[in-house]
Amino acid sequence: MRALGIDYGSKRVGVALGDTDSKVASPWGVVPNEGALALVARLKEIVDRDEVKTIIVGIPRPLRDTSAENEQVRAVRMFIESLKGLGVDVVEADETLTSRLAAKQAEEMGEREKRDDLAAAAILQTWLDSL
Repeated sequence: MRALGIDYGSKRVGVALGDTDSKVASPWGVVPNEGALALVARLKEIVDRDEVKTIIVGIPRPLRDTSAENEQVRAVRMFIESLKGLGVDVVEADETLTSRLAAKQAEEMGEREKRDDLAAAAILQTWLDSL
């Protein structure tokens, strides 16, 4: 089964593709966040073309125990709601530290612009590993 990993950002959205059979996630690229309608339309193209059945969206979790939801968490949850009209399963996944890991990998590769899709791949890979 094909799965899509997403690292949501207010300006850029990292995207990765993976498969539950191979359990391998690969960075796909970055989609500019030009508003909910345009973003969901672009993701629908990817979902349809690659026959994606599940979308895994990274959601930030506080490192300390707190019940307060910050603005980023609210934005991600609103984005998740907008994806539910695509007709595929949408799953939240903890993205704790994936952005830091991806930024470090991108820096080591000398390609800072790849950090968003590397973060999406890390989110998706963690989910695939949990299956």
